[in-house]
Amino acid sequence: MSIAARLVELHRNATTAERANLKLILGLSAGNLVPSSDSLAAESRRAVSETLELLCPYDVPDPRGLQYRGRPDFLTDDLFDRLLQESISKREIAIPFDEHYLGAGGLVADDVALSAELAALVESVVPGAESTGIASYLFYKDEGQGIDPHIDTDIFSLNILMMLQHRLPGTEVEPSALYMHYPDGSEERLQLQPGEVVIFLAGTQAHSRTRIGADESVSILTFGFMPKGAPIENYRR
Repeated sequence: MSIAARLVELHRNATTAERANLKLILGLSAGNLVPSSDSLAAESRRAVSETLELLCPYDVPDPRGLQYRGRPDFLTDDLFDRLLQESISKREIAIPFDEHYLGAGGLVADDVALSAELAALVESVVPGAESTGIASYLFYKDEGQGIDPHIDTDIFSLNILMMLQHRLPGTEVEPSALYMHYPDGSEERLQLQPGEVVIFLAGTQAHSRTRIGADESVSILTFGFMPKGAPIENYRR
């Protein structure tokens, strides 16, 4: 029996609290193993990734990488401008959180989070998911801010990420970008444009954002989705 199969069996026989702790350990392991290149780390990275994929609660052809990238039809210029203006007001009162700033969603973002249009988009690419109702503005505005490779918590096991604004650094510096990190050690760089939306299984797929440079800033809006039928108290605020 493979390591992944054993971990899945452990998860199956665990209590709810034990499952949460196991998922946390797997998530931390997935992120910490990304930069390692020795053979033992590579084997461990594959085992952790395989376990997370086997535990994935969504029925998709491939849990790795992006499930969607583009600008959805419902994101009109008017709606995007209202989200951008709301993010600007939230930016001033956002609180430091890890290596970025966090702002709770406002009226406009919360409406989108629970909209039929967003739900239909998600259903078309990841069936069996429903909104947690949680929208969050994320800001990277201090030089050196970013986020290391990681797996998201269950509340964002399915993540919809919208790029709102990216003030770029000087032309000689590569700008900050979203990265997908794969079990074989390869990675994919994603330079998102304002208005562009990506959907990925953040509870399965290791991802990161590279550090911003001087005179650079990034504003992002995220929406959390959960498996249909999951205990709502585990996902809502």
